[in-house]
Amino acid sequence: MKKIIYLLILIALALLIVIAYDLADVHSQKTSTDVNTENTLAKKVNTTNENKIKLKDVYTNLPYDISQVNISRIGADGFSRVEVFDKNTSKFIEAYGEKAEPVSKSDILDKLNDISKISKLTIYKERIDGSAVTRLYTVLTVYSDGSFRQIESIDKAYWEKASDGDWKLENPHASAISTIGSFPTTEIETSGTTTIRMKATLFTVGLLNSSGFDVFSTTGNTYYLRKIVELGYRYSLY
Repeated sequence: MKKIIYLLILIALALLIVIAYDLADVHSQKTSTDVNTENTLAKKVNTTNENKIKLKDVYTNLPYDISQVNISRIGADGFSRVEVFDKNTSKFIEAYGEKAEPVSKSDILDKLNDISKISKLTIYKERIDGSAVTRLYTVLTVYSDGSFRQIESIDKAYWEKASDGDWKLENPHASAISTIGSFPTTEIETSGTTTIRMKATLFTVGLLNSSGFDVFSTTGNTYYLRKIVELGYRYSLY
């Protein structure tokens, strides 16, 4: 009987050692994965260290270490777009866009009677979540005279879908202000939040979960997910 008890104790100790080793190995793998993930993603920087990049007529602040990203530029017919990618993984991070358009006489302010000096400037910032591409837009009225330019007003700020698919935006909120608190100004700041609601199947729900979506309802083999997203940016004329 004593031999049996002794044998059982040895088996129990062996099992404890194996379990402890497995837990340590899992922790080691998780730590390694976390570190590798951190090293391959471009790091954000403090506001004071942000890099200013130019689109066509306006500048925006890039909140990433410029040495860790690649920047791609697209431009045609008054439209300019800057796409930012992680240098190590080639993963898309975000994009900025700008388009200037002339205005009609009825659109301009009474005091600005030279229509050739007034333009409507539409700017945006873009993000991707799963298959959902969203943009936060701001529309500005800009006065230009030679090298002198100023923002006369913010016409509107709004969210918009920028990709097709079985998803929609819910509870969109957007606001834009002059950074000096009044107009005219040379810099504006826009911020907003919205909820992406998406439908998925058993085959795609896991991928969306890994992109930050949470399942809130199911019907048969159909899953309904949502994710709260936010964007913010500053655009300046100089």
